[in-house]
Amino acid sequence: MKKRILVPALILGALLSGSLAMAGPGGCGACDQREDCGGRGQGSMNFEQHEDRMDQRLEMMSAVLDLTAEQKVQLEGLMTQQWQVRQQLLEKMKASRDALREVQTAEIFNEADYLAKAVKQAELKTEMMAERAKMKKQLYAVLTPEQQEKADKLSEMMGKRGKGRHGGFGF
Repeated sequence: MKKRILVPALILGALLSGSLAMAGPGGCGACDQREDCGGRGQGSMNFEQHEDRMDQRLEMMSAVLDLTAEQKVQLEGLMTQQWQVRQQLLEKMKASRDALREVQTAEIFNEADYLAKAVKQAELKTEMMAERAKMKKQLYAVLTPEQQEKADKLSEMMGKRGKGRHGGFGF
């Protein structure tokens, strides 16, 4: 009986402390002041910040999912690769957003041009979603079936708590 209560309590404690450690400012917000955020925009982080967050996630995942040293190395490589792909997509999305804003604020509104740019923005968002799904598949391929099951349960628990846009356990 104690074990049935202790294990979920430990898992929740690890998740809560990990999420608190990762919480913090993620950019300048919705402002257009580039000097405050280094021109990266809302929610962006530099590679050093990514490394810190990745280390925290790997530490939490290792503790909860009981990862092997080999799994940690594989996951770290996948997370770094995913970050690089994501940065490229974010740059494209920013350029697309700027182009859309330009058409929207033009003196004469060109609906066809606006719609074409809006479609491009939607395609980039779709590409970002596909990259995220692909990344999850790659991460799960590194895990054992038991670890995958644990990760799924934790994702459900975190999603129900309203963790944010992505929900889940860093996947």
